[in-house]
Amino acid sequence: MSAPTPPQLGPEEVAALVDAHPGWWPTGAEDRSGTDTEVTLLGRGESSTAWRARRGDAELAVRVPHRPPVELPTSLPDEHELLDRLPDGVGARPVAVHEPTAADPTAYLVTTLVPGHVLTPRDWTDGLLAALAGQLARLHVLARTDGLDLTGDHDLVEAATDSRDWWREHEPEHGAALEPLWPAVLAHQTRVQAAAPATGTTLIHGDACLTNVVVDGDVPRLIDWEWAGAGDPARDLAYAGGRVHADPWYADLDDDRVRRQVEAYAAARADLGSPADVEQLLLRRAGWLVHETYFVTPHLRRVASWGGPEAGRYTRTADLLTAGLSAWLT
Repeated sequence: MSAPTPPQLGPEEVAALVDAHPGWWPTGAEDRSGTDTEVTLLGRGESSTAWRARRGDAELAVRVPHRPPVELPTSLPDEHELLDRLPDGVGARPVAVHEPTAADPTAYLVTTLVPGHVLTPRDWTDGLLAALAGQLARLHVLARTDGLDLTGDHDLVEAATDSRDWWREHEPEHGAALEPLWPAVLAHQTRVQAAAPATGTTLIHGDACLTNVVVDGDVPRLIDWEWAGAGDPARDLAYAGGRVHADPWYADLDDDRVRRQVEAYAAARADLGSPADVEQLLLRRAGWLVHETYFVTPHLRRVASWGGPEAGRYTRTADLLTAGLSAWLT
């Protein structure tokens, strides 16, 4: 028997939810007596629907999963706890969390609202990429890691082999698309792992593609932390894009722009008293970009197989990423 999907909340239900919890707001409910709660849709991702709730000048974000909570990459309580580890200004602050119970089958995560909007890849200037690199440096150096398992070595060959095995076992129809490029991918990851083994594990976002970054003025901040956890910092740098790219997730960045991004990150790390080696980061960044864009392709094909108006776009994106990887690696 499949796990149940929690009830989906519309704007009226979200308004009722936040109105029933005046302590969630930054200041007391008495400061907003007579103020109606305005709820608008922020967006719908692959796992959740996000709503903006506003009362006066105060705003909250309410995320409601539209998948069974057991299928989420990170449980809602664990994501709530991880958000509390972030340094100020990198992402949202946690406010409340609820998982389904017999008495209340709803599921939601409530946070402060992160200001800004998602940019297209073409709008990402070197200055903004450097600003994002600085935010990632602050995350990787300043986030609290007490209680996290930081012993993983993040072997790129092992990660690739495990991911391929998963697709072959669980989704062989879509995983079959991985096979033509597998020898080239394995050879690349083997070279990178030998030349630049991981040297540090810390709290990372885990899915820092450009659709998970909002920009307010010149300040980028990260949203959607469901893949966060202990990991290799180079992974967060890689998901901005590079030789392999696709709208709206990964920017088309030549090698010079990638180097400038990594140098900005290393400079920010040095300013925080935690230096990092640029050349090693560049190699591992390339490894994680290959990993991400290679293994996201069967996922995109799976989503396309579900049909709908976006099916063609997902298929074209998978084809584009495969062609980019082939040109890079073969």
